[in-house]
Amino acid sequence: MSAHLPHSLARGAEHLHALGPRAIAEFLHEIAGTIGEGAEDVIADRLVRWRRLDPCLLRAVLARHSAGREFPAAVQLVEATR
Repeated sequence: MSAHLPHSLARGAEHLHALGPRAIAEFLHEIAGTIGEGAEDVIADRLVRWRRLDPCLLRAVLARHSAGREFPAAVQLVEATR
């Protein structure tokens, strides 16, 4: 896991997660197709590694070191009126 995840990726991941497992699988397949030959194998290998993670342990680690399982709330700028 990287130390800093760009805001656009965090918000995109939230939306993709809300769409469900099939949408995530389709997204990964689409990305693999743009990367080239062997990309699906690399993604499948990474998924196998991530499946070994215990969800409870990961939540505990993220809560202690990365502000939790969820991303910080989105901030919307509001124009001040006088």
